[in-house]
Amino acid sequence: MCGICGVVDYNLRNKPDQNLLDKATDLMKHRGPDGRGTWSEPGVGIGHRRLAIIDLEGSPQPMMSKDKRYVLSYNGEVYNYRQLRIILEGEGANFRTKGDTEVVLQALIHWGVNAVNRFEGMFAFSLWDRKEQSLLLVRDRLGIKPLFYSEKNNKFIFASEFKPILIYPWISSQPDPLGVTSYLANYQISFDSQSIFKDIKSLKPGTYLKYTSDGIETKQYWKLPFIPSKEKKAIWTPDRFPEAVSQLSSMMPEVVKSHLISDVPVGSFLSGGIDSSVIITLMSDISGEKVKAYSVGFAEKGFSEFEFSQPLVEHLGLDHQLLKLSQKDYFPLMEKLIRHKAAPLSTPNEVPLWKLSKHLSKDIKVVLSGEGADELLGGYPSLLRSPHDFLASKKLREKADLMPQSTRQAIRDAIRRQYGKIGFKDLPDHFLNIYSWLNETDRREVLNPDFSNTLIETQIQQFWTGKIRKLPGLSPYDRYLYILETEHLRGLLARLDADTMAASVEGRVPYCDSRLVEYVWQLPFEYKLHWKSEKHRRMSGGLNSLEIAEKLDTAKYLLKETFRNRIPESIINRQKKAFPVPLESWLTGDYKNIVVDRITSSLKIADFLNASGLESWITRTLSTGIGAMKVWMLLNLVIWLEEIDNL
Repeated sequence: MCGICGVVDYNLRNKPDQNLLDKATDLMKHRGPDGRGTWSEPGVGIGHRRLAIIDLEGSPQPMMSKDKRYVLSYNGEVYNYRQLRIILEGEGANFRTKGDTEVVLQALIHWGVNAVNRFEGMFAFSLWDRKEQSLLLVRDRLGIKPLFYSEKNNKFIFASEFKPILIYPWISSQPDPLGVTSYLANYQISFDSQSIFKDIKSLKPGTYLKYTSDGIETKQYWKLPFIPSKEKKAIWTPDRFPEAVSQLSSMMPEVVKSHLISDVPVGSFLSGGIDSSVIITLMSDISGEKVKAYSVGFAEKGFSEFEFSQPLVEHLGLDHQLLKLSQKDYFPLMEKLIRHKAAPLSTPNEVPLWKLSKHLSKDIKVVLSGEGADELLGGYPSLLRSPHDFLASKKLREKADLMPQSTRQAIRDAIRRQYGKIGFKDLPDHFLNIYSWLNETDRREVLNPDFSNTLIETQIQQFWTGKIRKLPGLSPYDRYLYILETEHLRGLLARLDADTMAASVEGRVPYCDSRLVEYVWQLPFEYKLHWKSEKHRRMSGGLNSLEIAEKLDTAKYLLKETFRNRIPESIINRQKKAFPVPLESWLTGDYKNIVVDRITSSLKIADFLNASGLESWITRTLSTGIGAMKVWMLLNLVIWLEEIDNL
């Protein structure tokens, strides 16, 4: 795992500013404390920081091809590099090193950019072609590894993080209104390809970019396979479910084994949920040794992972460590992490994730994590069951005359209990009601209209509307699952990368293995979020999705049935819980006045936030009992706005 950066300026007759290239490279020392390199010639400069995981003594970067035509700067792991090396050697390639970096370089030379279709793993890399004078940037299929870039003043800059780009004097740290508004809505620091900074974009997952003197050309080389829902159900009938269980039970060990390839110690996060429990169980099987497992928790009752993870610890005899944090620890660390990332945090659990990563870095350099399981296997039960509400309201609108009055009233009451209204204009309207932290009303109230306006809100609405409507043939349930896998997951992967790499640790995500993703995606929705029985399905008629989820149905049904005999029953039956941080008790208790004062007294907010109404909005929001996340996001934004002038 590494950090990459570079600059291309076709107008330069001399080498790029070496001081700036050095500074950009060294701003990513945390991503690669084990090695450093820069390479430049007239018009181009490339930097690299290395975290040595494979071929510890070899594979220095930037790496030049034997004929000196190509220069590679590579971040990631290609888990099938040994198999690819054998193929390449059979076709005449000679290797000087033992790692995957040279395999990536030789594959790109031999097969061109199509080589990326052969790579199994996570990666973001640059390839400079000295003969063609072109730069190729590539990002892995699901966006596990980040890659940002900026084209301005006929210069092109790229890096694994924001700071190495922002040090160039022609790049502005001005916030982007679309990015900021989208962050408050959906917690991500990039919206489509636009980041939270005006001058910086994010290369989309599964995409490569080619930059020449003629400009930028991008192409998507991979996307989640599109299979109509009816076709899935026709092929994978209920009686074939055991076949899917058998296939998943065969694939998961292979996937986890590939993610254990390393020349340094490997461990795993342990949350006490099924995702990490499956990973650790398979790690234990494969290694035959005590697996190093790490959990985090808070002193507040119900906010420690230890009580949930202990059954597996005892069952497998794990080498387990629990890190405890407090409110006193949390908020200073939160500010420090925002400064480090040069971005607001996406979720409250970034702080404990970062702290836990720093703790485990004393023992290991690679940690496996469960990101991607929820999106792939149906692990957001209330969100994924919510099309039930849309379809009920649609039926009420179109066929009310055919329903008994009692049925009509039951549907109205159920939807009103959850949404405060009884209908939706269309499926995108329903999705925007259910998938946001600060809704449009909140955003209009807290943001300065001179900064974020109606046009920005329209762009956000059009983006999600387009995503929903461009999935013909998918049921509403599969559409939501598709969006979780292709859009929502990006934010979680960015979080994991930033927080583990800030501690010089490589985070790996077996549930994002493209082989696993492509197989599971072809299976019907009902294999993932499954009614407990036909009787339970019929009982759902007068209820809303919050009243149904995990009471009448089972989330991640396929995963649970696959490993039911391997995982303690208490973990199999545990309802989904987010990585626990006791925000509600903190922000409605001792920390409330501190947060209100911090937000409202900031000198930076006038240009971006509606200062006059903030205190009233915060008080009202916290009084709802479920508003702490909204206030926490606003606090993130204010701290970030205070920091950007120092970048």
